[in-house]
Amino acid sequence: MSNDLSCLAASRRRARRAPLMALALLAALGCDHSAPPSATTGPDQPQHLATAKIRVGAVPLVVEVARTREEQDKGMMFRKGLGPDEAMLFIADRDTNLAFWMKNTYVDLDLAYIRSDGVIVQIEAMKALDTESVFSREPARFTLEAPAGWFAAHGIAVGAKVEIPPEVVAPAEPRP
Repeated sequence: MSNDLSCLAASRRRARRAPLMALALLAALGCDHSAPPSATTGPDQPQHLATAKIRVGAVPLVVEVARTREEQDKGMMFRKGLGPDEAMLFIADRDTNLAFWMKNTYVDLDLAYIRSDGVIVQIEAMKALDTESVFSREPARFTLEAPAGWFAAHGIAVGAKVEIPPEVVAPAEPRP
C-alpha cells in the first residue's frame, strides 16, 4: 500500500509540474528565431513572413517574402513603424502590369518594380494611407517595398540590378 501511495504522490507532483514544464517549453519555442514567423495574424494586425536574403545593387537586404495571394493582399498593412532595413518582396508568377496602394499602411514606403531579369524599372514614393493605385509603367515580376528614402540613401536608382536567389523565386502563386 505504501508503494501505491508513493506512486500516487509522485503522480501528483508530476501533474503539478506539467503546466510549468509546458510554459517553459512554449517560452523556449517562442525564442527560437530560426523558425519562420507565422504568415497570418489577426485581420487588423501586421503579418510577419518568412525572410530571405537578396542584393539590391551592392547592398545586401533581408526581406520578408510575400508569395501567396493572401500575403500579397495584406503586404505591409497595419505596421506602425519600420526598421531602417525592413523590406518586403512580392513575387508574381511572370512579368505583368502591377499596381500597389497604401490602404491600411501607416508608414511611408518606397516601392520598386523589378523585371524578371532583376532590373529595377521604376521607383515610386508611396504615402501612408493613400488609396490611389500606383501602376507599373512596364511589366514587372517583383515589387520591393522598403522604408521611405531607402533607395536614395543607398544610391539605388532605376536600372540597378537586384539579385534574387532562385529558391526565393519559386514557386510563385499564379495570378488570374
